Amino acid sequence: MYNFNYRRIRVTVQKDDRMHELLQYLHSHHVTIRHVQTKKETLQFEISSNKLHVLRQARRKYRLKLKLRYTAPDVLLQKQLTTFIGLLCLWIVPIVCNEWMWTIDVHAETPEKKVAVERLLKNEFTAPLLKRGLPSDTEVRQLIMQEFREFSWVHVSKIGSKMTITPQLAPENIVKAEKDAYYHLVAGNSGVITHFNITSGERKVTPNTTVYTGDTLVSGVIAQGDNYLIVGAVGEVYADYWLETDFTVPSTVKYEVVTAEDWKVTFFDKSPETALKKIQLPSWLDPYIQIAEVETRQQIVETLTEENLESRILPLLHEKMIQSLPAKSRIKKENLLHVTFEDGKVKGKVLFLVNENIAKRYPIDQGE
Repeated sequence: MYNFNYRRIRVTVQKDDRMHELLQYLHSHHVTIRHVQTKKETLQFEISSNKLHVLRQARRKYRLKLKLRYTAPDVLLQKQLTTFIGLLCLWIVPIVCNEWMWTIDVHAETPEKKVAVERLLKNEFTAPLLKRGLPSDTEVRQLIMQEFREFSWVHVSKIGSKMTITPQLAPENIVKAEKDAYYHLVAGNSGVITHFNITSGERKVTPNTTVYTGDTLVSGVIAQGDNYLIVGAVGEVYADYWLETDFTVPSTVKYEVVTAEDWKVTFFDKSPETALKKIQLPSWLDPYIQIAEVETRQQIVETLTEENLESRILPLLHEKMIQSLPAKSRIKKENLLHVTFEDGKVKGKVLFLVNENIAKRYPIDQGE
């Protein structure tokens, strides 16, 4: 096996008749000799470590006494191929590893939701995964919200080689039923019916049907032969419709991003304001030691351009719009329209595809 060690060895040999034979032997075996120095009784020269076996053969053949020492024994990085390969790996391996997403975490409000979301994501993609093959934040959000209609928003955070997905449940909207009052459910808005969630009444339309404002969706009157029974329509009817809105924002925006999450131990101090989790210690120890998982945030000032407008503005507009919609509403898609940059501001329109409960109660005429 070829030896790639090129460290220099200083050889000292006593002068006699066999010294010339030694040099001729090294020359015949193509051993390069450097820095030759002759003294009164000795001859010194340097050879590479990979030729040391040739020098040992010559020593045994001519029975010479040699003194050897490395010229640079304290050098950390020796001039040899293994050192070069090690440095190359030290540079390449982190770059290659950084191109992969190694961890995908789901932070849900209940263990059941966490397992359900993880199972859904496992069917689509699993870690480790190349970052260029990873779906965009919007695609991940739409995938989860399409499967779980109880989520109003899904936060997707990518830090280094870790992706964190945090679904947000829609607030419950409890409506008290009025006594002795019966209603039909009619369309409060035009749209395409997607699904029903009714507990009483008779459907008058089917999914994938286009309805218009005022159309009866669920009737509170059920026909039984020649008679009619008033039961009242109760439930929800969801439909997709497009909603257009205008926006105006400064061209320079400031926002905070989470740069790291880590556990922190503090003594004689309150729990940090940015604490995500806290370990409950015994009551006698809690006033003195706090162990909490905290997040480090960094404020970023960025100028909006056509290239980064969609990734920076759409999540903010999405969050603002979802807060203005009724509970359990979802935004399935958004498109930027007519964007202009003028006077330090960005103006434009956004078209949202909203899935919402469009059912409105309409009193039943007792004469029906």
